Amino acid sequence: MEWYDTGIPANAASPQRANLSGTPVILVHVDGAWLAVEDRCSHAGCAFSDDGEIDGQIAICNCHGSEFDVRSGAVIAGPADRPIRSYRTRQTGERLEVER
Repeated sequence: MEWYDTGIPANAASPQRANLSGTPVILVHVDGAWLAVEDRCSHAGCAFSDDGEIDGQIAICNCHGSEFDVRSGAVIAGPADRPIRSYRTRQTGERLEVER
C-alpha cells in the first residue's frame, strides 16, 4: 500500500472529496481525526458528495436512505447490504494523505 497526497489541507472544512487515481473518496473530520470512505453507496452507487450528507460519523445516501459508519464503512441502515470501503488517513505536514 502507498500513501496518496489528496491535496487537501489538514485544516479544511469537513467533508472533502478527493480522487485516488480514479477512486472517489470522501474525507470527514470526526472526533478530532480525519476519516476516509469511498464516495459511493454500495446499494445504487450514488455519491455521498452529490446525493448524500454527513451527520457526525454517519454517511447518509439520500438516493434510498442507506446509512454507513464512516469509521469502518459498515452498514448502519439499508437498503444497502454491503459495507463501503474505508481508508486509513494521516496528516503529513499541512496536508491529508489517504492510503490506497
